Amino acid sequence: MTTSASAPFPWTNPAITPGQSPEPLLPPDPAQLFRRRADRLRQLADGNSLRDWLLFVADVSDGQREVAALPADAPPEGRWRADLEALYPRLRPHLPAAAIGAVEDVLGQDPGTLTALANRLHNGAPTPADLPAAPLVMAALQLAWTRHAAHIAPSIARPESTMTTCPVCGSAPVAGVIHIGMQSGGLRYLHCGLCHTAWHHVRATCVACGDGKKVTQRFIEGDSGVARAETCDSCKSYLKLLHADKAQGLDPVADDLASLALDLLVGEEGYRRMGANPFLLQAI
Repeated sequence: MTTSASAPFPWTNPAITPGQSPEPLLPPDPAQLFRRRADRLRQLADGNSLRDWLLFVADVSDGQREVAALPADAPPEGRWRADLEALYPRLRPHLPAAAIGAVEDVLGQDPGTLTALANRLHNGAPTPADLPAAPLVMAALQLAWTRHAAHIAPSIARPESTMTTCPVCGSAPVAGVIHIGMQSGGLRYLHCGLCHTAWHHVRATCVACGDGKKVTQRFIEGDSGVARAETCDSCKSYLKLLHADKAQGLDPVADDLASLALDLLVGEEGYRRMGANPFLLQAI
């Protein structure tokens, strides 16, 4: 590991206008997001040690793209079960028997039990019994919250540029994306892994604790240069940073999954990740 002191996105393009502040929020575009994620996952799967899992999540993203086109007439807390019902038959051929039974059990549960399940997964605290159904439940939660964010994010008051959690759903960021170029000027946007809202956050400070003196970027020598880990020796946390100029079609969730080796290395050095990838709950 080495220490060191724009591709298009399905989000609004960040830009700096002279004399103005960066755009605080970038809402997701559900119609584009899941299609592009599936493409990126299949590209990243080639030669990756997580090939089979990346291809499975690509299939999940294809299903999410189809369901995202369906009408959504309820808030996300009450909508995700219907999205799971729509997603399940599309993905059943790709599921192992244990996952099939687990998802069918979830679909038969009462609203209170479903809410408790969603809260455990959202908070990164699943029980062992939750894990077989977790990928599809998280996929349904993503669908419900992403549609919600696409409409609600533009109406939210300008959040502070030091916010540590998503201003729409309250999730920790799955990763940060560094935009480089004439229009984006090296801005950092944090990306929510649940509702897919992106929000501007100042650079050179730890997202978790705000310290700017003990922050270091680490990366694996010889890799593509897309992913780095921003580590903080004040709070011993880290956040994955993804560089948009290094990968055409970069997707925060997909590229975070594909760079798990970087998580393992900084984890061995004693750093704790500040947010979880929705499709890596089994690794928590």
